[in-house]
Amino acid sequence: MNKKIIPKTALLSVSDKSGLVSFGKFLKKKKIKIIATGGTAKALKNAGISVVSVSSITKFPEIFDGRIKSMHPKIAGGILGQRDIHKKEAKTNKIGWIDLVVCNLYPFEAVAKNPKASLEEKIENIDVGGPTMIRSAAKNNKWVSVVVDPKDYKNIQRSIGGGGVGEKDRLRLAGKAFDHCASYDRAISTELEEAALHLRYGENPHQKAFVLKEKHRSFGLPQAKQIQGKEMSYNNFLDGEAALLCLHEFKEPSCVIVKHGSPCGLGSGKTPGTAFLNALKVDPLSAFGGVVAMNKRCDLSTAKELNKIFFEIIIAPSFDSGALSLFSKKKNLRVLSLGKYKPKKSFGKEIAGGWVIQETDLSKISASKLKTVTKKTPTKAQLSALALAWKTVKHTKSNAVVVAYNKKIISISGGQTSRVDAVKYALTKTRIPSGAVLASDAFFPFRDSVDLMAKYKIKSIIQPGGSIKDKEVIMACDKYGISMVFTGTRVFKH
Repeated sequence: MNKKIIPKTALLSVSDKSGLVSFGKFLKKKKIKIIATGGTAKALKNAGISVVSVSSITKFPEIFDGRIKSMHPKIAGGILGQRDIHKKEAKTNKIGWIDLVVCNLYPFEAVAKNPKASLEEKIENIDVGGPTMIRSAAKNNKWVSVVVDPKDYKNIQRSIGGGGVGEKDRLRLAGKAFDHCASYDRAISTELEEAALHLRYGENPHQKAFVLKEKHRSFGLPQAKQIQGKEMSYNNFLDGEAALLCLHEFKEPSCVIVKHGSPCGLGSGKTPGTAFLNALKVDPLSAFGGVVAMNKRCDLSTAKELNKIFFEIIIAPSFDSGALSLFSKKKNLRVLSLGKYKPKKSFGKEIAGGWVIQETDLSKISASKLKTVTKKTPTKAQLSALALAWKTVKHTKSNAVVVAYNKKIISISGGQTSRVDAVKYALTKTRIPSGAVLASDAFFPFRDSVDLMAKYKIKSIIQPGGSIKDKEVIMACDKYGISMVFTGTRVFKH
C-alpha cells in the first residue's frame, strides 16, 4: 500500500530561504493553507503570498526574541496527532491538522566557522523549535510530509501535482529529516565539547567546574598546549591567567610566580633562569605550590632550577627537549606551552541576577605622567624601581604594597584589609635594603604608613593620590626626606 496524501495545510519555517517564494507560490496555486513563522512569513508576504502567522494559531505572541514561537500544543498537536485515533481529541481542543512541514535550521555551522563569532553568538544560533517540528513531522510520517532541503521542493511539487505524496516518499523524507537533525546536533556537540573543558574541580574539590573555550582564539590559556601533567582545575586557570596578565607588562626575560591569584614573586634578568631566581628570592616560602609563567623559552638550566621546588604549573612559550625530559619525571606537574598571550579587553563575573563586567586594566604609566608632590625628587634609579614596583602592584590583590630596589622586587604584600597592615607586612616579611622604594595600589588614608616606612629607610613612594589626607601624607614624606610621586590612577584588584 502506498497511500498518497495531498496536504491541505503547510507549516513553513526556514532559515535558508532559497526557493522559498517559488515554493510558496506553488502552495498558493494549489490552495494549500500556509502557516509561517517570523522571517519566513515576512518573506512570503513581501512576495504577495498570503500566510497565517503561528501567533494567530496559538493565540500567543512570539516571545524571548523569537526563542519561543512554534512550541505550542496547537502546532505540535497539529503535526503529531494521528488522524484516525486522535480526531475527536483534536476537535475538542480546536487543533487543526498540519500535513506538510517545511523547515531548515538556524545556520549554527556557518556561524561556528566564523573566527570572529563569540560563544554567545554560536549558542543563539542553536535551533530548538525547528528540530522539534522536524522530528514531530518525521515521526508522524504516516500522515505528514517533512521537507528540510530546498532541493526537495521540486520533488514534493511533482508529488502533490501527481495526486499526493506517497508513503514511501514520506518515509524517505522522514529519514532525511532525522539525519538532518542528527548532523546538526553532532555539529553543536562537537563545537561545545571543544569549547567546554571539564575541570578537575572548582575552588574546592566538592565544586564542579568547567572552562568555556573560545575555539578560534589562539592567545589565551585555554588554548595552550598541555604537554604533561594532571587535568587543570578552576584555580589553575585563574592563577595562570593572573600570571600571564602580569607577565604581559614585561618585554625583557621575566618570570612571575603566582599563588592564590596574586604574584608572590616577580623577576627579570638577562636569561630566563636569572629571571626565575630573582622571582623566587622575593618569597621562596609562598612560591611552593605556585604557578610559574615565563615569557621566554625554558631551557635545561632553567628547568633544573625549577625542578628543585614543587610547582603546580609551569607556563612558557616553548621548552627545550632537555627541559621536557627533566619535567617528565614529575608526572603530576602541569607543563603548558603558550606561544602568545593577549589579554581580553573586558572581563566579568556572574552574580545572582546578572553579570558585573568591566574593562581589563591595561593602563600604562610614563615618567612624564608622574607628578612629584614632595620637596625631594626621585632619582633616575628610583624612578626605574618605582616603575617596576607599580607594574607589580597593579596585579597584586588589594590592599597591595610592593617594595623594589635596584631593578628587583624585594617584597610583595597583597590581600590585606587595611593600608597600614599591607605596608607593615611588606616591610617585615623580609630584609628591606636601605634606599628601597615602595608602591601602593591606592592612596594612603593617613600618614601612619609613611611613619612606618621611614623606620625601614624607604626613600621613594609611588601611589595614586587623591586622599583628603594627601597634604598630611606629603608633609610626613618631607619630614623624613622621602620623595613621592602620584600616578593619578588607582589600580585596585579584587
